[in-house]
Amino acid sequence: MLSSRLAHFELPPQWSTMREAVKLERRSGARIVHMEKGDYGSPEFAPPREAVEAAQAALRDKLFRYSPGPGIEPLRQALADEMTRRGRPTSMEEVIVTPGAKFGIAASLLLLLDEGDEVIMPDPGYPPDEFWARYLRASIKYVQFQDDRHVDCDHLAGLMGPRTRVVVFNSPQRPNGQLIENIDEVASVLEQFPGVTVISDEIFSQIVYEPHRHRSLSEYPSLRERTVVIDTFSKTFVMTGFRIGWVVAPRHLAQQYDILIQNSCTNVPVIIQEAALGALQAPPDFVEDLKRKLCTKRDLAFSVLTLSPSLEVENAQATFYLFPKLPPGFDDREMVARLLEGGVAVVPGSAFGPAGAGRIRLTFSLEDDVLLEGVERLVKVINSVTCH
Repeated sequence: MLSSRLAHFELPPQWSTMREAVKLERRSGARIVHMEKGDYGSPEFAPPREAVEAAQAALRDKLFRYSPGPGIEPLRQALADEMTRRGRPTSMEEVIVTPGAKFGIAASLLLLLDEGDEVIMPDPGYPPDEFWARYLRASIKYVQFQDDRHVDCDHLAGLMGPRTRVVVFNSPQRPNGQLIENIDEVASVLEQFPGVTVISDEIFSQIVYEPHRHRSLSEYPSLRERTVVIDTFSKTFVMTGFRIGWVVAPRHLAQQYDILIQNSCTNVPVIIQEAALGALQAPPDFVEDLKRKLCTKRDLAFSVLTLSPSLEVENAQATFYLFPKLPPGFDDREMVARLLEGGVAVVPGSAFGPAGAGRIRLTFSLEDDVLLEGVERLVKVINSVTCH
């Protein structure tokens, strides 16, 4: 029999549409426009040349062996320098290289939570946060938002209690593509609870559109020694398949991540770490060009979606997601099924938590012509269902 801790295990809900879309394509040969994947969909997006060449050089140099521990020192130092530039003074010893940001999330909760501890997380949020909290039999509380961009800080303060051990935030936010704008107020609440560790998921921190700016809770001196920052090369450098991210944590806690990694995956392959180090050496215009392309696609998708009288949609401040709201009374999962029949795949908002119900999430990182076809199909199906 399986462990009782595994009783809640299920496939990732945010990937449910992808699984159904693949079945439909195989069964019927239907052509689906895939807007459900949290990835770069267009071949115009590729990792920096510096990353690819570094990986090739590592292969030529036969860097095939174990490198147990928190990561190769040149990469850790480069990441420490990067975090310092962002406003969080960081030493190499505070940086742990992980096999993707998702592993960083799992490791953080495994290290910080015991059975019965309370963890506060956003709703909607990122499903793996809840997955691992449930595995650990922690008590989950969801903080409310006043709107997509403002945490209800009175509600946050009211949730904090003697059993609260961890608070999770992600900004830029998944799934709605917005920043948390009242970050000063959030920090002010968290400062009142010195025994609570903050997990700040910042994987889209570099994919933020003008005039907006990302700010990290780790920038606050009063929070720095109890904030864990999670980031990745996946989004900033189009390296989703490389599976490499990092955690920045106070030194005493970073040592515990090191122990956990060495007793689980041993290390991220050195070849991939060398590729990541190469990515950090790419010129700044790599990320700027990436954002320009995404911004154009964002505005294209937004312009079509706003033509529908049935959708309420805010343009994204960051990420490559839009999170339209359906008319009252329409079930997001049923609508996603109808959209799939109409040849377009998106994700039901309820996959990201109860507050996501009645919304759909779509990714706009596709080729322009495919993106246009997808949002036009989406609007046509939704209008046919909701407009009578």
